[in-house]
Amino acid sequence: MNSWFEFYAVMGGAAATLTGLLFVAVSLNAAVALSRGPTGSRRLAEQAFQNYLAVLMVSLLALFPDTSLMTFGRITLVVTAGWTVWVVVRLYQAAAERSVHETRLVATWRHLSTLIGFGLLVYSAARMAVVGEDMRNTIAAANVVLLFSATEKAWGLLNRIAVVRQQD
Repeated sequence: MNSWFEFYAVMGGAAATLTGLLFVAVSLNAAVALSRGPTGSRRLAEQAFQNYLAVLMVSLLALFPDTSLMTFGRITLVVTAGWTVWVVVRLYQAAAERSVHETRLVATWRHLSTLIGFGLLVYSAARMAVVGEDMRNTIAAANVVLLFSATEKAWGLLNRIAVVRQQD
């Protein structure tokens, strides 16, 4: 894993920084960002936070010293498989609930990049855990997908906040 140290250090640092910035934006606009129901943006905020935290967690696991590929795969699989269940639950909720901000199709479509990122994480972690195959390239790609997905969701959240604040 030493050859990947710099990559995961940068990914983890970026995810931590962007999580902090998102936390500040949500804190300053909590009434809008965390509201529930058809006018709320809570699910969008949750999705952005979840993606950033997944990148941060996988990066921290990858930076743990003296971890074999199979151990890294097993730990990553356990962490991301559980998280993936929550991603699917949120996808269902987005498809089932009405929103004034987007259609159900758009709300469902919004979860596609998150599903791809978590799917890549689970697939590559499982290959590493069971077969011992070096899937670090795929895990790295999944982290990039989730980082960009989270940033896109955070941007969408900030746009929603701006629209609501203009209406007030």
